[in-house]
Amino acid sequence: PCQSTAPPARAITSCRVGSMRIAFGSMVADHVNPLQTTTLTPAVLQIAESRFSWQSGLRRRNKAAHAMKISHFFIDRPIFASVLSIVFVILGAVAGLMTLFSIAGLRVRPQARLEARSLNDEWTERKRTLESFFLSKKELKARLKTDRESEKERIEGRTEKKRLWVIDFKGDMAATGVECLRNEITSVLEVAANGGGSAPGQTPATPADEILLRIDSPGGTVTGYGHAAAQVERIRHAGLKVTVAIDEIAASGGYMMAVVASEIIAAPFAVIGSIGVVGQVPNIHRLLKRFDVDVLELTAGNNKRPVSLLGPLSEDGIQTFKKQLADTHRLFKDHVHRYRPGLDIEAVTQGDIWHGQDAVSVKLIDRLMTSDEFIDRARHEHGMDVFQVKWLPARSWRDRLEASGVRLLERAITRALGRLNV
Repeated sequence: PCQSTAPPARAITSCRVGSMRIAFGSMVADHVNPLQTTTLTPAVLQIAESRFSWQSGLRRRNKAAHAMKISHFFIDRPIFASVLSIVFVILGAVAGLMTLFSIAGLRVRPQARLEARSLNDEWTERKRTLESFFLSKKELKARLKTDRESEKERIEGRTEKKRLWVIDFKGDMAATGVECLRNEITSVLEVAANGGGSAPGQTPATPADEILLRIDSPGGTVTGYGHAAAQVERIRHAGLKVTVAIDEIAASGGYMMAVVASEIIAAPFAVIGSIGVVGQVPNIHRLLKRFDVDVLELTAGNNKRPVSLLGPLSEDGIQTFKKQLADTHRLFKDHVHRYRPGLDIEAVTQGDIWHGQDAVSVKLIDRLMTSDEFIDRARHEHGMDVFQVKWLPARSWRDRLEASGVRLLERAITRALGRLNV
């Protein structure tokens, strides 16, 4: 049995089924007397609405409590807490590094400097370290005393010793290392003795110093390696003997530098030669014409840019480009012949390469020897003081970060190729 009333605002129904529940819409009032059937009054409506609001708030609180339980579930787990801690530490470290880099970028760039170290002292220290394993304390003490006395005599000037200056050149396509090379050579020439008493503090009887230039380069641009070869010529002009050591490779532009030396030594399997010139220019003119793209390229002079990236290729332009390559090759050949006149210049300047053992027979090098053996002989047989010099250019943190990224990329590519056995 149900009764219904229909006030102007809304229709309300009350029913008695087991227990009496009074409802309108979705709102429920549970406190109504179950023994009565009644119509809803405004007071009862207010009570029902309050009851509904209370139930809605209870549901929201239950949801919040459930979320808290979930968060406590993860936080109470040690693995999750550890991972979360590591994430926050990493984020904090990254933020700190970015802040430091920003501050460092606002500061004045560090000054370039020259770094020099005595290879005699380094190898003597290593030798004494090994001797400490099998010499008695008395014998080791006596040898250390002898070393100190010899060094004292040298510093006081009672014995004049020749000096060997070691310079390294690591080449790339653009010969970017020439900037460091020129500063290293300039610094050495400021103090090196040439045997004529022209350097500060030396007499005409002062033994002449020598320079060992270790080259590792596959070659590159003509302008870059031409500049590098000119820097080596400065040593010859200063009256000093310069020996070039090729432990791995000195090809093309690398050999352009090496040939200037007074003497060339190389490891047995070092790669030497490649005396030639190559030029290449990609041309996408036909691709542009396929998509109806026109490029306006104007030149003044018949031989200005005979071959270009965007313009059409012509037979005259190609012949002019070949002539320019031949002229550069002729200059390269003349440069090699000037410093090694005993070569069969036409036989060794066709772009071929030789390993060290074969390079001796064609007179591209003078003898087989590694740079390490040359330094050992200079120290032990000739009693020379050996110093290695290195120019450290001024570099911002951005330059260092970029260089580190490039090195990491190169290592990754090298490892990938190694695994593929390429």
